[in-house]
Amino acid sequence: MDILIFAFYFAYFYNVFIFQNYNLNTMSLITVGTMAFDAIETPFGKVDKIIGGSATYVAYAASNFIKPIQQISIVGYDFPQEEMDELTKRGVELDGVEIVKDKKSFFWSGKYHLDMNTRDTLVTDLNVLEDFNPIVPNSYQGAEFLMLGNLMPKLQLSVINQLTIRPKLIVMDTMNFWMDIALDDLKEVLRKVDVLMVNDSEARQLSGEFSLVKAAKKIMEMGPAFLVIKKGEHGALLFHENHVFFAPALPLEEVFDPTGAGDTFAGGFVGHLAKTGNISFENMKTAIIVGSAMASFCVEKFGPNRLREITQADIDDRISEFVQLVNFDIDLV
Repeated sequence: MDILIFAFYFAYFYNVFIFQNYNLNTMSLITVGTMAFDAIETPFGKVDKIIGGSATYVAYAASNFIKPIQQISIVGYDFPQEEMDELTKRGVELDGVEIVKDKKSFFWSGKYHLDMNTRDTLVTDLNVLEDFNPIVPNSYQGAEFLMLGNLMPKLQLSVINQLTIRPKLIVMDTMNFWMDIALDDLKEVLRKVDVLMVNDSEARQLSGEFSLVKAAKKIMEMGPAFLVIKKGEHGALLFHENHVFFAPALPLEEVFDPTGAGDTFAGGFVGHLAKTGNISFENMKTAIIVGSAMASFCVEKFGPNRLREITQADIDDRISEFVQLVNFDIDLV
């Protein structure tokens, strides 16, 4: 009888321990990317210095759905403490953010054309980004979701290789610049990720195909099981095997600044997946809508200012607008 009692308590406490540790190490999201300053000029206004960076936008969007957000980035001495505090308040852990005390933060300046889909880069000061060597803290190990923001492919690969347990889902963003100068490294990362996010011109460049359907097939053969092609004001496409899903963009009365909209989309997308824990194609359809809704907020003000203001009720209402946009009844005669 004593042996049976011992076995019962051993099993009970063992299961409690496993359950607690499972909960400690799951349902968290690692984001990797830049935390920076931007100077932005659009046909509707101008700001000389505002917070930006891919990891910043991802964190602002994703923190509405999942906590903690475990940030990996690098900043200089000039990055404001109040911005760090704001991120912390939103459930963003900053153990993986390196602060370089004798260098400035990454700075980008750009000017948008009237159509807001094209822009000219005026200034790119790498500053601390020149020395960025991302380190995954021990406290981040075991995270189920990883969002690799637009960075040098070698840095993205370094983060993947540092993880002792492969995340449930790895999402990657990249751009044509890396296709031009680091294509072999990029292809190596592609073999290790589950979801790739690019825009339509980048999909065509990477695949060598004009048709986005043919381009998607070629890119998925490179490694990713899912491909998201962002088309800006024309919505987004989701590809998986022989399945395709299209989500439109919400028509907006005012678009002030598209900077960070793609990263905000990514944050909403992966945030929803992390919240639900469901990485099926069907749930990714919903994640596309959520990401599109978050991006629609981002463009309404300069930088991440609009993302700071929104509430859960705002997000729910905006997602409902998307549902109404694609929901219709047909009476067959």
